[in-house]
Amino acid sequence: MEKKLLMLLLVGLVLAGGIPTTASAMTFNPQIGVNSSVLTNDPQNGEHKARGGWQVGGYLRFDSRKFYLQPGLFYHMIGTELQTEDEITHSESTFQNQVHTIQFPLLVGFNAIDGDTFDLRLQAGTCTDFITGVDHNDHFTKDDLNTTFWSFKFAVGVDFSILSLDLGYDLGVSNFYADERQDDGKLNSFFLNAGVRF
Repeated sequence: MEKKLLMLLLVGLVLAGGIPTTASAMTFNPQIGVNSSVLTNDPQNGEHKARGGWQVGGYLRFDSRKFYLQPGLFYHMIGTELQTEDEITHSESTFQNQVHTIQFPLLVGFNAIDGDTFDLRLQAGTCTDFITGVDHNDHFTKDDLNTTFWSFKFAVGVDFSILSLDLGYDLGVSNFYADERQDDGKLNSFFLNAGVRF
């Protein structure tokens, strides 16, 4: 799966003509933001709910004509929630969890509007999350999760002078759990980041 994702990204870079050259302009874009995550494929006796989290990190943006390449590094706190119902007593239980990851996104972008003080950007790519820790809970431990999971990342961004704002979605493509107890559940997330450009 990892090799297929890397091949797709490289093909996209070649087709877009977005491989940066030595003449490319480089921008450093530290960001901080919030996210809302939910797992797919509900278990038979429960339902996954969206829960909030946050992230901090940044991107390097290499502009080349209308396209750009944008690798990044982020620290993520991801929230998950599972609501279950006992089949006999019909009593409900809620499990709220916090998962900490280091994320490495790699995006290809298109400058839809490139103005003097306002830019509109469209971007897509892949991201890899490495799980670094799980806060204590009664639902799962770090050993129950895959140490690495992959996602497709899609986002739209705007730049106002030195300020940036990005709204996007991470679509999980690899299993979140190390086993199949959650029916191959994948993690999907909405995110909103604000930052500055140097």
